[in-house]
Amino acid sequence: MRERSLNIVFATFVFTLKTILLCKYLSFRSFSTEINKGSRLPKGIEKSYYEPINQRTQIRLDNNGKIGVYAWENKINNKLYVGSGDPLYSRISDYYQSWYLEARNSLYIVRSLNKHTMSNFNLHILEYSDSENVIMCEQKWIDLLQPEYNLSPRAGSSKGYKHSPESIEKMKVSATGRKHTEEVKDLMSKNRTGSNNSFYNKKHTAETIERFKEIAKNREYVPVKGLEVEITDLETNTITVHSSIREAAKFLNSDIKTLLRREASQRDKGVNKLYKNRYVIYINRNP
Repeated sequence: MRERSLNIVFATFVFTLKTILLCKYLSFRSFSTEINKGSRLPKGIEKSYYEPINQRTQIRLDNNGKIGVYAWENKINNKLYVGSGDPLYSRISDYYQSWYLEARNSLYIVRSLNKHTMSNFNLHILEYSDSENVIMCEQKWIDLLQPEYNLSPRAGSSKGYKHSPESIEKMKVSATGRKHTEEVKDLMSKNRTGSNNSFYNKKHTAETIERFKEIAKNREYVPVKGLEVEITDLETNTITVHSSIREAAKFLNSDIKTLLRREASQRDKGVNKLYKNRYVIYINRNP
């Protein structure tokens, strides 16, 4: 009887110990900053997220307002993608947007995320930097890791780059008639509202509002050239020319809508429809 009791106590102890060790192992797997086995990433990088699909809030808290270099790591084959963000979280958040994953499917990393899903990827913050040095840091990590998902072996962005007039014209031609599908428009709209909006739950400071007011106050007004209006007065047999519809309406002691309506009537039906029984109105739409 005593031996049986000891066996039960021992079995209970072993079970409890295994449970504790398992919990510690799972905790280590979820939150450790050590790199996964088989990874090419060195130790000592800034941060690692082994379940980024469920850690978006933590990723935002850790990286919002920062600038740096990040890497996506495929858990299945250890392939890598290295990129940079200025700001960092704003760049990373793109990968959580359905419209982005659909619209950018030409990128290797996006195709792989669509194929394997984010649950099969780790996200690593390799290094924090500043606007001036972030591209140089990205290039350093690309040279070191040789990431398979990067389209180009060179780091860089279009920041500060000016396209030639020829390139701009080509882009205009290629973009002519291009439209987002209604599904993509809907996804873009949904993913820019609520907590996905970068200004969600934020307010402009009093200082910022004052700056906006000051900018508006000093903004130079550039008038838009109006349509020239010619008014013929059949009673006095005179013609007056006005530089805009508003000016002509004021001259006739009328309003813009009435003047446009009467001008259209005269244009369509002839001069027998005089305005105030004396005026012929002509708007020069081809100056």
